[in-house]
Amino acid sequence: MTRILIGFLLVISLLSCRQHPVADQIVYGNIWTGNDHLPWAEAFAIVGDSIVAVGSRSEIEQWQDDHTKIFEAREGNLILPGFIDCHTHFMDGGFALASVQLRNAKTPQEFITLIKEFAATQPKGAWITNGDWDHENWGGELPSRQWIDSVTQDNPVWINRLDGHMCLANSAAL
Repeated sequence: MTRILIGFLLVISLLSCRQHPVADQIVYGNIWTGNDHLPWAEAFAIVGDSIVAVGSRSEIEQWQDDHTKIFEAREGNLILPGFIDCHTHFMDGGFALASVQLRNAKTPQEFITLIKEFAATQPKGAWITNGDWDHENWGGELPSRQWIDSVTQDNPVWINRLDGHMCLANSAAL
């Protein structure tokens, strides 16, 4: 009788030992991960507000118990990672990443220096655009073309304030 009881307790102990927590939610479907090492998956597990596992259906079923909420995507639907767009126009936003970065300029001199350094990397005649400057960073004085004309003689400049409601042009652009 003792052997049976010990065996039963051993089986119960082994079954209750998980290598990981139970998922709060599991999503099954055709999932594009965006990860070169695992571009496609069949499921992912969520604990709290974090995705904790991505893989095949059988791999992710191990995260499930009676309290796990299950979501099955409809046949033919595609699940993608979240794209968070805080009102960025993707094309403009992409081009802005390759342009002068002025958002963190804290003084007029730093603003000018950043434009000068960026202009030095551009071919003669190439437009310098975007920028996302914020004149509130240095007390609210608006920049003028006179600030940047001497450092951008070879390039037309049309840069915008971070909200897109103001632009600054140098003499070459005008």
